[in-house]
Amino acid sequence: MEDMFANLPEELVSDILRRLSIRSVMTCKCVCRSWRRLIKGDEFASSYTSKPGLSFVHRDGREYTVFDGAFKPLFRFNFPSWNLHVVIASVNGLLTVWDPDKYAIEMFVCNPITREYATLPPLMGTCFFFGFGVSKLSGLYKILCGDQYGSCHVYTLGRGRSGREWRSTASTAPGVPTLGRDCAKFLNGNLHWLVSDIEKNDLVCSFDIETELFTSFSSPHDYGGNPYGNNHLYILEGQLCLCDILNSNHVVIWKMNNYGDENSWIKEYTFPLHVSPTYFDFYHGIAYKFKVLANDGHWLFATDGSFVFVALKRLFINSKNTEANTKPLTSCSSIIASDFTSNVAIYSPSLISLRTIGLRNVRSLSFN
Repeated sequence: MEDMFANLPEELVSDILRRLSIRSVMTCKCVCRSWRRLIKGDEFASSYTSKPGLSFVHRDGREYTVFDGAFKPLFRFNFPSWNLHVVIASVNGLLTVWDPDKYAIEMFVCNPITREYATLPPLMGTCFFFGFGVSKLSGLYKILCGDQYGSCHVYTLGRGRSGREWRSTASTAPGVPTLGRDCAKFLNGNLHWLVSDIEKNDLVCSFDIETELFTSFSSPHDYGGNPYGNNHLYILEGQLCLCDILNSNHVVIWKMNNYGDENSWIKEYTFPLHVSPTYFDFYHGIAYKFKVLANDGHWLFATDGSFVFVALKRLFINSKNTEANTKPLTSCSSIIASDFTSNVAIYSPSLISLRTIGLRNVRSLSFN
């Protein structure tokens, strides 16, 4: 049987494997030596793409789970040590995780599929927000950290590079970030986050991963901002979107039709958020934080309403094509049962090795 598989042309085998789900590809690694060697090769890893799934951190802040495109768990893993309140971002199947509560900023980069992780050098100071992206021109991965005053630092990953350190950007971001502990959204080779200028105008700040230059453009003209932090940027259907919650229970989503054209914002979706606030939410006026996770015909999103020791963290689904009511997503009950938190990212499984992109001191993840 192994000889039969081994005699197939490698181009044919590669073409077949690229059409499979990540779960099937991982199984195919066990078929024969030649398939395993092909799947672990850099050429196949760089050409393989998988249907996006989810990645999230559990409430204990030490365990992570990644799901495939069918929202079925692939792996559950952890790092040697970690604290609570971890924020995560994902690009090309690589995950970055960051603990915003530590004074010395420490980050991990990992690929759960290859079971690899690496610890980045610590960055002294405070990180108000961060982002993770890759340049289409150079292929370099970069991590951006910014403080509450607009100053930013960059860490670069890439082939053939060694001895990298954090370095300051040549200029300062045009505006003060409006949301703390936020993750900038990556689109068209740029990272995006919300800022406010000296005249208190709401802007979208953009950072070019390749040139490391900052630009900004206006938010929608009928967008008034939200002092409770429910306004967030998202990448939906390959376009930049701005989401807000009005009166704690009504979702509004604007979409930028033409990327970079601040006059092309349109109000694309509005729908009610049918959740039941707790007593503390009513008494203290706490609004729900809303996070869009996927949009293949439906909105998949998380809410997080909390007060001191009382927390309400749930996953919901809402049809964007009909007027269907928002309801809990029971098909992913395993997520909810596993102390689901709002620290969730869209995750597209990848076979890219951390060693291939030039990371040093790569170690093996601990799987549960």
